[in-house]
Amino acid sequence: MYHPVESPSIYRFGVFEADLANRELRKHGIRIRLQEQPFLVLIELLRRPGEVVTREELRQRLWPPGTFVDFDEGVNTAIKRLRSCLGDSSENPIYIETVSRYGYRLIAPVAPVTANDKPVPVAKPNHEVVLVKPIFAPAQNKLKRSFLDHPLLRLSLIFALVVLAAIAIYGGWGRRNELEPLTITSIAVLPLENLSADKSQEYFADGITDEITTALAKLSGPKVISRTSAMQYKGTHKSIPEIARELNVGAVVEGSLERSGDRVRVRVQLIRATTDQHLWAEEYDRQLSSVLGLEAEVAQDIAEHIRLQLHENQRQSLVLTRKINLQAFQDYLQGRHYWALRTRESLNKALEYFNRAIQEDPNDARSYASLAHCYIVMPMLTELPEAEGFDKAHEAAEKALALDSSLPEAHLAMAEALLYHDWNFVGAEKEFRRTLELNPNYSTGHQWYGEFLTYLARYPEAIHEEQAALALDPLSAVIHHEMGYVLREAGRFEEAVGEYHEALKINPHFYAAYQEMFWSYRREGKAAESIEALRELAAGYGEEFRLNPAIIPAIKGLQLAYTSGGRRGYLRQCLRIHSYYPRPSYYLARDYAQLADRESAIAELTRSYQNHDIEALWMLTDPELDPLRSDPRFQRLIRAVGFPH
Repeated sequence: MYHPVESPSIYRFGVFEADLANRELRKHGIRIRLQEQPFLVLIELLRRPGEVVTREELRQRLWPPGTFVDFDEGVNTAIKRLRSCLGDSSENPIYIETVSRYGYRLIAPVAPVTANDKPVPVAKPNHEVVLVKPIFAPAQNKLKRSFLDHPLLRLSLIFALVVLAAIAIYGGWGRRNELEPLTITSIAVLPLENLSADKSQEYFADGITDEITTALAKLSGPKVISRTSAMQYKGTHKSIPEIARELNVGAVVEGSLERSGDRVRVRVQLIRATTDQHLWAEEYDRQLSSVLGLEAEVAQDIAEHIRLQLHENQRQSLVLTRKINLQAFQDYLQGRHYWALRTRESLNKALEYFNRAIQEDPNDARSYASLAHCYIVMPMLTELPEAEGFDKAHEAAEKALALDSSLPEAHLAMAEALLYHDWNFVGAEKEFRRTLELNPNYSTGHQWYGEFLTYLARYPEAIHEEQAALALDPLSAVIHHEMGYVLREAGRFEEAVGEYHEALKINPHFYAAYQEMFWSYRREGKAAESIEALRELAAGYGEEFRLNPAIIPAIKGLQLAYTSGGRRGYLRQCLRIHSYYPRPSYYLARDYAQLADRESAIAELTRSYQNHDIEALWMLTDPELDPLRSDPRFQRLIRAVGFPH
């Protein structure tokens, strides 16, 4: 009776084993993630080893008829991902050879695995197939006794067997250790690649990346790199070891997201950073309504594979997630996308999405907290009046905390509201500390707490907090800028300028760094350098700020004023420049104090206090106001602000 020969479902090639039925690729027995389209390419190559698989054949395999995509780019991307997973290169291929302008060929020997798990050799083309009988087959068990009787040969054979046994034992031990979880002290979650047919879902992939990062960050254990720095590697061609060195982490999580209808599929893999070794991979297929449970599950699985011992309350925080309103959740993710851009236009867009999310789900604490964060920074970056912004921030923070008192973002929003709205230093510090208890990996929490400590002249603590923020978010221009501010206030001017330059390396359009550089140079007495910094700042006013255009000629006139009038001419021109600032009083007080015009300085400082300007919080430590400190009126202002003793 004829039995059809089944096509094998498992193939071995090199150190890899591909299970076609279960869509798994394993290296040394460890499962590694390979996305769907690269896996389909691998299937075609494995089934025709040594033969050229044309690009047209791959196109037909990857996309059904009627699909409208850039086929060439799609095939190139699939091949690139497959090679990356195999550790192969197009220049010196070990596995996949490019046949110019035609297709690709698998050049490594392939062995289909049969039912009894014995690989059957498959020869490469243009090579003769040679079947070799086993050396120790029963039919050939006629070794000459003179060979075994020779003492040197017998000793050599025994030695060889011992060495082989040792290699086998060591290899098995090493493989077992590769399968064990790895203790990791620092980790980065790279942006999930959006594989959805709808490319407008980029925000959703980025948002889920952020959610997984946040879930991990709340666990007391490894340092978790913040979203800002991780997002710098979106679409990067850098290797995992390169990324790990730049972020200073021991492991990296990467993966993809595919959304289709009301379902979402997330594939993630954990990679040892130094060796690019795949430690663990998993695929999650869920209803969109269960997406928060998916994020928690991913975080918990990662925690287990990095030997993180979860406390019971941490485990519960990952398991107990409330049912979500899907539309509200999507609006929240859109809002987070625009909030991260931190521009005037994007902040207004973020407000729109957060308010929409709250309308859809009035019990959404995270949207209230994010709304508060927007209102906190908007007076500094937009035309929103301070009083209005801080009032709304306080109101939104209160609502967020009432809905979820365990939310770190809500406590941080309240800390900032208490600081800027109420000048309540004791209450603000309590909220900053609670924020970092709930999420020790919250870079923005460390950053804003460091700024708060600087207002109180607690410089060693402030520098420590900013260092913690930078360790979590090393590629954030904002945090480098903030570190520069803290160092400058501590009198470490050269280091401060270095941090401002780091911010500009990350974002050449971060013009605010030039303004802070100006103050640093001015305090050092480096007039020429301060003038140059203001010139650079003026170039960005049209892009970064909305100020009175008259400030540009005022800045350009600073050099002439200094040349003709020395330091007093310089300071008088600074008065003219600062008169065009949105909140000029505090800056004018600085200039008058340096000009020894005490009456005008006190008058402007009093006006800044009465207007409840943000800058009034600098009063306690600002060295530019030192000429005023002996004046009783100045001391009354210090007490009126409410600085703690």
